[in-house]
Amino acid sequence: MTYVRIAEVLTGLGMITEAKAQGVLEEFAEFASEPIESGYEIASALESFDVAVSIHTDDVDFADAHYEWLLNEAAALTGGEVTVSDYRFDKYHPQDEDCGLGTMYFACNGKPLSFGVEQESNDYLDMGAARAAIEALRSDGYPREFRCVVQEGPQLSDDIMVLASSEQREGLLQHLGITFDQPWYRG
Repeated sequence: MTYVRIAEVLTGLGMITEAKAQGVLEEFAEFASEPIESGYEIASALESFDVAVSIHTDDVDFADAHYEWLLNEAAALTGGEVTVSDYRFDKYHPQDEDCGLGTMYFACNGKPLSFGVEQESNDYLDMGAARAAIEALRSDGYPREFRCVVQEGPQLSDDIMVLASSEQREGLLQHLGITFDQPWYRG
């Protein structure tokens, strides 16, 4: 598998334009034809093509503010179909800067949503809350939605959230070997 092959698959599935594929291949020309070894690296490469975002497992510094950035990054991939507004994070212990417990609130296309966050430290994201919030970024009549790529092996890495229709997810499985978890958000 290479970036060149990924570009072909994404273009064939209608997930990106030829111009986008060419731009990414030019940007990564140095290694566009180099083999990509693992399924996780293949899924991670989808971020370069603007069809995925990752939820970081490492230290993010001030997770309560990072959720807003992450939601806006994900919404931007929809090309304006989904908007995020009115974000706020209510900490359970507002005076404690290190507290990661609370509730995030935001509106998706004007619809108010909220997700409980249960992280011991404000340095790390609550992966489940972040995943559910990104999955909630939907628009009526828009066929694409975010789904999380299944992790390989015992060591967990960043969660890769891919924006695709059900047919595109099937194509990603057939052509790139990418499998997806069932959604956490059912709203």
